[in-house]
Amino acid sequence: MHFLIIGMFILSMCSGSVAAEKGKQTEVEMHHPKGWIFAMPKGDPIKGRAVFDKFSCYSCHEVRGEKFPPLDKGQAVGPELSQMGPMHPLEYFTESTINPSAVAAKKYRGPDGKSKMPDFNADMTVQELIDVSAYMASLKPKGVAKSVTGEGKVIAVVPETREIIVEHGDIEGFMEAMTMGFKANPTSLLKTVKAGDRIRFTIDTDKRVITRIEKLK
Repeated sequence: MHFLIIGMFILSMCSGSVAAEKGKQTEVEMHHPKGWIFAMPKGDPIKGRAVFDKFSCYSCHEVRGEKFPPLDKGQAVGPELSQMGPMHPLEYFTESTINPSAVAAKKYRGPDGKSKMPDFNADMTVQELIDVSAYMASLKPKGVAKSVTGEGKVIAVVPETREIIVEHGDIEGFMEAMTMGFKANPTSLLKTVKAGDRIRFTIDTDKRVITRIEKLK
């Protein structure tokens, strides 16, 4: 009888521990759900364009197809933005606005290693940030040829994502010099190159995929 009572007591304690542990897990999930990522709310690109104009972002960034005041030669201290819209998620533009040094390419940094982009955090409202992010993410290059050709060096081949990472020069009318991952179509192209190869490649500008590769000597 005593053993039965002790056994029931232990079982009760164990059940309580399991329940408590589940409670802790539920509490943790409520505060930080599994798989959580930061996601921006939907903004208004039209209002975002007005924000872009208000803060004179065009003084450093060209936006092809838009009627902002033209940049003086050598004035640009940031990338042309119509090419960037299809390349990045919305949150990328939010980060590049509030913390530009986190994502700025080396050529857009000053001697101190920080981005040359000014800080708008004290002046821009949260809603303006949401809208201007939506505007930049909505941009698409206008008047671009169906296919363009570039040259560069293969940095890596990533079969898992069907991508070839290329450090390339300027692709006139389409994309400035940068290191960029492109999916390959057909995927058999992945087997034709390796890291370190110099290549000439053709891009389908609608699908943003490499469709042809020629090795350079």
